[in-house]
Amino acid sequence: MIKALVALLFISKISLGSFLLPVPYSFSYLIFQQGLHPYVNVFLCFLLGLPLALLWLKVRDRHHLSGFYKLFVFLLMLTLIVQTLLQISYVNTEESPVMQVGALLVSLFMVVVYGVLIPSLWDVRDFMRFVQKWSGILVLMSLILWVVAGGAVFKGGRFVGVFKHIPHMVTCATVAFVFSLGTLLDDSKMKHKVWDVLVLGGSFLAIILTGTRSSAAAALMAFVVTMVLHKTASNQGRIFKFSFLSLLVTFTLFFGNQVYDFARGIATGQSSLGTREAQDGIASRWEEVERGSQIFLEEPWLGHGLLSKFAAGNEVDVSNYNAMKDPHNIFISAGVIGGWPLLVLAGISLILMIVGSFKALLSFDISKRQVAIYLLSHIPILIIYHIHLSIGGMADRLYWMVFGFIAASVSRTGKK
Repeated sequence: MIKALVALLFISKISLGSFLLPVPYSFSYLIFQQGLHPYVNVFLCFLLGLPLALLWLKVRDRHHLSGFYKLFVFLLMLTLIVQTLLQISYVNTEESPVMQVGALLVSLFMVVVYGVLIPSLWDVRDFMRFVQKWSGILVLMSLILWVVAGGAVFKGGRFVGVFKHIPHMVTCATVAFVFSLGTLLDDSKMKHKVWDVLVLGGSFLAIILTGTRSSAAAALMAFVVTMVLHKTASNQGRIFKFSFLSLLVTFTLFFGNQVYDFARGIATGQSSLGTREAQDGIASRWEEVERGSQIFLEEPWLGHGLLSKFAAGNEVDVSNYNAMKDPHNIFISAGVIGGWPLLVLAGISLILMIVGSFKALLSFDISKRQVAIYLLSHIPILIIYHIHLSIGGMADRLYWMVFGFIAASVSRTGKK
């Protein structure tokens, strides 16, 4: 059930149109954007998640989760419940109460299943290897389709691969890259060396093709941190690490200014990355903050609800995401959804992420350390991204599993 739930977060975002199959764009409540409809995605999560919850109640031999983490999840759930009930009565009076309560229940269920149950019952090493396998397969399939039928894997000039939208491809490629570093280091007998290296190179190429600057920076940061922190027991490993660090220092001395100018040009829109058009990232993000602040100030204490990013006027369509109503800033986004209470919790969550990541970096377990590196490299992205209260999203469920595994003990005996 656990593997099926984790595989579902990838499967639910695949677009069969990328495979050049005669699949309709949408069909009733079963197919949307040539893939699983959001309702089917949620239904399958409940179908697989409910038995897992019953199993969790029966099993006593499970991973211990940090008390601070469990307290945070409880406060988050309590805040969402109170805010949603108040929104139904005072803010979204013209929207269906059933839809609002439904979104609340789905969000709470997803957070519990992916953020609590799965990390409690699954080993972090199995999690890393399973996700690396699934994401690696989909990244390589996307690259093969790029060679065979390039026009089918680009949307708006950016690489989407086999997925419905760019963020799904970005998430898949980034997690494949970072986790491949972990599986490569964890494979002491080098049984899967060729596969790990292939996924590592292919996923970084996919990130470049998407033209996503923040993910490229996160991948590079994860690579550097992994090389620095990984403990080497063999002479070959020490030579490799010394060679890498020497090359990095030499490259920085001779080409540091050029790299800085290039990175600054990408950030300010003077240069482009991959096939994406040049864009002033700083100015565009600030525009989103200003737009989101205006929405937030309309209801600063109660917020507009979990369905606000799917709303056009007072009509809600959960199959259509409205980026204009979901500001790409975790604080503003939290404020728009749940007002000041959720905004404060967003700030607390970032502090817990940073502390938890650094604590997990000290772990002797390579898998947990790599999961921590993934989260640490993504914290800057999380700040400039919207809040992740999942009602079926891909990155949402992946992040919640990462949060849970960071908060979980390495073994069921409580060893850290």
